[in-house]
Amino acid sequence: MGKAVKFAISMPENKFQEIEAIRLEEGLSRSKAVLEAIELWSRSKKMEKLIRAYEEGYKNIPDDPQTIKGWENASLDTFSDEGW
Repeated sequence: MGKAVKFAISMPENKFQEIEAIRLEEGLSRSKAVLEAIELWSRSKKMEKLIRAYEEGYKNIPDDPQTIKGWENASLDTFSDEGW
């Protein structure tokens, strides 16, 4: 890890208590708990961007109905072979 930086934040007391309970249960330092939360938040934001790009791609170039029908038929064929 590179150079560490300290910073202070303010939050409602009930949120602080909630975070404290979780981090104590997990055996984490406050720094580690905050770092894990930030990493999770960052991954979530990156995933949201990818999902938006995926959705935009389908809005701009949607599958044609014939391709969709082919996938539906292939799926039905696969499931009909199962002995449910």
